[in-house]
Amino acid sequence: MLNRILQGAVGVAALAAVASPIVLILLLDPRIGVLVHRARPEPEPVAAVAPQETSPETCAPCRTTPPPEPEPARPSSPPEPPPVLRPALSDGIAAPDVAGEREAQRAQLLRVTAHPDRVSGSAAWLDLIGLLYTRPRDAEGAPPLDPNGYRRVRIDLAQAPDRALVVLADQPLALSLAVSPPDRAGALGVETRAAFTVAEGRPGLLGGFRSAALGAPKVAPLLDTLRPGPDGIRTFCAALRLWAGQYGLPVARLRYTLLENAAQVRLEGDRLLTDGTARGRVAGRRLAALCRQ
Repeated sequence: MLNRILQGAVGVAALAAVASPIVLILLLDPRIGVLVHRARPEPEPVAAVAPQETSPETCAPCRTTPPPEPEPARPSSPPEPPPVLRPALSDGIAAPDVAGEREAQRAQLLRVTAHPDRVSGSAAWLDLIGLLYTRPRDAEGAPPLDPNGYRRVRIDLAQAPDRALVVLADQPLALSLAVSPPDRAGALGVETRAAFTVAEGRPGLLGGFRSAALGAPKVAPLLDTLRPGPDGIRTFCAALRLWAGQYGLPVARLRYTLLENAAQVRLEGDRLLTDGTARGRVAGRRLAALCRQ
């Protein structure tokens, strides 16, 4: 009996000795992975937290800043009026204010200016006379001045009833005019940078006037026909076309003469007589060609 027990024990020990390596392989070999495939404990479920409702009182980012209140409208002040430039100061040269005097002169000249319908067609030819002065007004031997200190210039058209005359000047002039018949309208026009007066105060005497001193823009210069500059020609020809339209004449029927230090100008037909010195003349087609440049 004892031998059987010993033999059984020996058999069990031998079986254990043989099975031990196999058990270790089953437990440790990753290819078999008995331990790896052991059921892992499932993670505990996490209870879902329901989102809490937020309100502007509890959520700082949700708070909205109220828009700023508009500022009360300020009463708008009226715009400042533009500065008034007086003619005497518009070029920066200090001088007495003569605005009132110039307005009175302009009003007086308008009273002796003919209606445009009476001027157009009143002459067959138009002479433009540039009056250039190189001597002082009060020089020895110079003609006496008028009470305003203006140079006196006498214009005589009595022997040229079919011609009208336009005076161009850049100094103050006191003009007197003789025409035939005595009530002839619009025989004299004036284009000047300075002020001027007319001795005879009858209505219809003037055919029109343009004076920079009285507010006219871009008055024609005294054109030197021998050495005309491009700027002078443009301004001169623009004024020439205005006067041609005023008298209803083509440019080819106009004549321009530059006189120096003249106090008397007389027309006898198409002849021009003067006590001054003629410094150049351009007329007809040559004048028209000059203004087409």
